[in-house]
Amino acid sequence: MIIVERTYTPKAGASGLVGLLKSVNEQNIKNSMPKLKIYRKFLGSHGVIMTIQEWDSLEKYNQSRTIVREIESSTGLFKRIYPLLDKTHETAILEEV
Repeated sequence: MIIVERTYTPKAGASGLVGLLKSVNEQNIKNSMPKLKIYRKFLGSHGVIMTIQEWDSLEKYNQSRTIVREIESSTGLFKRIYPLLDKTHETAILEEV
């Protein structure tokens, strides 16, 4: 099992990120992908949102990336997310030991 953790840092004054990430989660579930857990960072930079998603394997996660790019409703959501961000989201992949 792996965990994919993404960190989204919004621009100052940007709003709507959480709602868009909840819509991404709905698309994931609709397309048989694991649920996103969405967290707001409590300390540190203001407004930072983190998502966590559990996958059975790195291979399945990589396959999903191709699928997501082919789903217009998903790519459309990310086109709305990216302008809200101060920088590109950061992705960490954690493997169970």
